[in-house]
Amino acid sequence: MRFRGWLGGVLGTILVLLVIGVFLMPDRTQMQQFDNLPWQVETPEVDRTRVLGIELGRTTLRDLTDRLPVPDIRLFVEPDGTRAVEAFYSNARIPPFEVNLVLRPALDEADMDFLWEERTSDRPMPSGARRYGLSDDALRMLGDRPVVEMSYIPRARWDSDLVRARFGEPASHLRIGDDQSYWLYPDQGVAIRIPAGGGRVLMHFVTLERWEQVVERLERAGQLLLDGTQGQN
Repeated sequence: MRFRGWLGGVLGTILVLLVIGVFLMPDRTQMQQFDNLPWQVETPEVDRTRVLGIELGRTTLRDLTDRLPVPDIRLFVEPDGTRAVEAFYSNARIPPFEVNLVLRPALDEADMDFLWEERTSDRPMPSGARRYGLSDDALRMLGDRPVVEMSYIPRARWDSDLVRARFGEPASHLRIGDDQSYWLYPDQGVAIRIPAGGGRVLMHFVTLERWEQVVERLERAGQLLLDGTQGQN
C-alpha cells in the first residue's frame, strides 16, 4: 500500500509538472516571424523592387522553379495589337499565405516577334483579346528573362480596412469601373485593386521605372470598362 501511495504521488507530481510546462512553454505560433510579406516592399533602385522574396528586375522565371508550382505561360494579344506574356501560378504557397500569382517578364520587341513565331494554340478571350500557347523553345527563352511585374491575388479575404492597416493611405485612387478602383502607392510601385462588392483584392507590384507605364495601362483598361458600362445604360 505504501508503494502504491508513493507511486501515485510521483505520478501526480509528474502530471503537475507537465501541465505547468505546457502553460509556460512559449507559443511557437506567436513567436514565428514571417518575412517577405506583401506589404514589406523595398525599392533599392528604380529598376529593382524586392517583395515576397522576389526581386523584380533581377529574379527570372527559372529562379522560381524550386519555390513555386509550374506556371501556365501564355502570350496575349489585345484587339489593338498590344502583346504581353503572363506566367500564371495557381495555389502558390508563400508563407503564411496561399495565393495566385501572375508574373510578367521583361521583353523587348525582338523577343515578342520571336514569341509570335513560336505561338501554338489559339483561343479567343471575352475581352476580345486572343490567348496563345507557346513552344518549348519559347518557354526556354522566357525562363531566362527577369520578372518586372507581379500580380498577387491572396486566397484569404482582404477588405479596404485591412489594406489600409498594412499599406497605409494611398497617394491617390484610380477608378476602373462602377464597382472597383485601384489604390496607388507610387513610392513603392504598388497598385491595389479594391472591389466595392467584396470580391478578391489584387495587389500589383512593379519596378519604379515602369510605374507610369503601368498606370497608363490601368487607366486605359478602366476607361474601356467605364465606356462599356455607360453604353449599356
